[in-house]
Amino acid sequence: MSEFYNEIMASIDETIAASKKGELKTKIFIKPVKQYDAEGVKNIRLSLNMTQALFAGMMGVSQKTVEAWESGRNIPMGPASRILDLLSEDKTVADRFLVQE
Repeated sequence: MSEFYNEIMASIDETIAASKKGELKTKIFIKPVKQYDAEGVKNIRLSLNMTQALFAGMMGVSQKTVEAWESGRNIPMGPASRILDLLSEDKTVADRFLVQE
C-alpha cells in the first residue's frame, strides 16, 4: 500500500485504541465510502485538469481502469473510492502524488 494509505490506517488504529482505553470523550464514526459513477469520476479528473493517463498514474491504476470507470463498465471500489472522495473534497490532495521535473 502507499505511504498515504498507511498513514490513514495508523491514524484510525490510534483513534480506535484511544477510544477503547476511554481516552476519547466523543465517539468516532467512519464516513461511509462513497460510490462514484462514470460522470463523478470524470468530473473529478477534469476538475484536476488531468488526462486519463496522468490521473491513472496519480490513482495508482492503469489508464484502462480509468477508461472503464469513465465509460461505466466498472466502478471504483474500496481505496480508490476513498481517494476519489478525498480528491472531491480537497483538490490539493493530488499535489502529494505529482512530481515536477
